Amino acid sequence: MTVVLCGVGADTGNVRPVPRVDADGRFEYVPIPEKGATTETATYGRLPARTTDGVLAEQLDGIRPGSDGDWRTEPSTIAAHPVHRDPNLDALTYGEHRPAYVAALAALDPGDVVAFYGGFRGPDSDRKHRYLFGYLTVDAEPVVLDPGMDDDAIADALAAHPENAHAKRHAAHGGLYYHDESFAGRTEPVVVVPGREPGGRLDRAVRLSDHRVGPNYYMADDVRAALEPDRGGAHGTHLGGFKPAITCDVTGDAFRAFVDERVARRTN
Repeated sequence: MTVVLCGVGADTGNVRPVPRVDADGRFEYVPIPEKGATTETATYGRLPARTTDGVLAEQLDGIRPGSDGDWRTEPSTIAAHPVHRDPNLDALTYGEHRPAYVAALAALDPGDVVAFYGGFRGPDSDRKHRYLFGYLTVDAEPVVLDPGMDDDAIADALAAHPENAHAKRHAAHGGLYYHDESFAGRTEPVVVVPGREPGGRLDRAVRLSDHRVGPNYYMADDVRAALEPDRGGAHGTHLGGFKPAITCDVTGDAFRAFVDERVARRTN
């Protein structure tokens, strides 16, 4: 069995301020802003915050869809903007187009695990250490949507995954963004991973990194020993800068035991 760690969620390029993990491990999962047409009805003004009685929009000073162009700072604009909820940890579905991610995710089998980490500011520092904040168990073989497929075949494949962010893009746009050269300037496969429980958002974030070299963060030695990632290097297992997909040679049961033990440290 296999666990793939995927770096996702809002970060420096697309929201400000970057979400923070507090001293007790509480956190907000802030999805990135959607950069084009979508049927997604969740917006920053509709998604409830977990750490306050308000909504996510109240915690943001600006958004930048696509990580380029001008920042959008009007509170009403931020509140009305749809999110690219990927992963959707309520529906337990995840889609990806980044080539290294597609390759790692497409190789998964039912019962394997996809886990999600992001760059969060810590309670005492603005450095964006890497924190695990959720996961899903793979329910069925991941679906790879190839640029060579016709659009009807893509639509049929996505019909079984209506809550996936890429299905919602497809429904509004008439095609997958990464198959549409007029939108993205390139064609790339998209993988959709159907999930099931055990899974969801964690009660507390689990810190994965313990040091930084330049702009890059690296996995803590005790985390590396528990999760057995397939990559190392002079400074350890790289977690970004640009956050990589990391395949770990560990069973789902062992991964969940690691997560449960680390979460319990923060809640007891």
